[in-house]
Amino acid sequence: MQRALPLLSILLLFHTALFADSCFRFFPGSYVVIDGVPAYAVSKTAFVSLRCPEGRNVLAHDRLRGLCLFEGEAERPFLLTDAKPPLFFCPSKEPRKVTLLSYPAGIEPGRVKDSIGEEGALFSSCCRLAGIVDASGGWFGSDAIADLLRGRVCHADTGLRFAESEESGVVVRYVDPYLSPPLLPGDRIVEAGGVRDPSLQRLEKRIDRCAKGEALAFAVQRGTQRVETEVPCRKRMGGGKLSDTFLERFGIWFDKKLRIVEIDPEGEAFAAGLRNGDRLLRIGSADVASQRDVLACLTRFAVKKSVPQNMLWERAGLQFFLALPSL
Repeated sequence: MQRALPLLSILLLFHTALFADSCFRFFPGSYVVIDGVPAYAVSKTAFVSLRCPEGRNVLAHDRLRGLCLFEGEAERPFLLTDAKPPLFFCPSKEPRKVTLLSYPAGIEPGRVKDSIGEEGALFSSCCRLAGIVDASGGWFGSDAIADLLRGRVCHADTGLRFAESEESGVVVRYVDPYLSPPLLPGDRIVEAGGVRDPSLQRLEKRIDRCAKGEALAFAVQRGTQRVETEVPCRKRMGGGKLSDTFLERFGIWFDKKLRIVEIDPEGEAFAAGLRNGDRLLRIGSADVASQRDVLACLTRFAVKKSVPQNMLWERAGLQFFLALPSL
């Protein structure tokens, strides 16, 4: 019997790879490529992809995760499943087994072990759709796709950003001065929303699912003190596929060099005079060159319970001061 086990394992792996290679043939019309972007049927009337194709009726668009659900017809849509190994990446020249390094945390994608280099999907051995993968190896699972099918595309924010280490666990890293949450950088999360000693993944998921108007109960270790408080949940505007600087709530989104690449014409930033292409150079007396610089700078204001009174911007080679309003 011991001699049969290796042979059985080989046969199972061969069958799994063969099945993964045949997924698209078993589900004709459920896999399409539109403008170079793969899309997968998840119901008889809807496809999911990493971008919204032009000319298609969009049913739901999750901008933070970068997932789009649009109208389309398929006789045999893919069934959804949890992302549990063994998993295979398709399409590719040869369907290959994928090892997961991490799972998605709220609006942040999980990671696969090796960079894929192309967009595609994760399939289980039974041709069930387990997730969507981008070219850098970031992925979101079937629960994110199910959210799209339910029309859930809004995410919650507490005005806090976190970091995790083996030594300290999960701690507060950045704080939004415009929301003034009652936590400080360095606070170690003991409990949040009824979850004790949460991992970063579980904490982000709990915050992401926070209902509008709900307040999450936090218990943190601050030095030698245990502090208990509540933090209200609001709509999240930045992070994931978009910029994350705390300034997105004013209706502006940045590239990596802090140039505005998108602006809401109904937002406070537009009303204040900012426009697409304007670049942020300084907040208060601190120069900023990256999104992390902005987060760190604004956190220092949050600790002092204040907001910036001036910001330096650049437009077409000309510099000007303009402070965003307090909310």
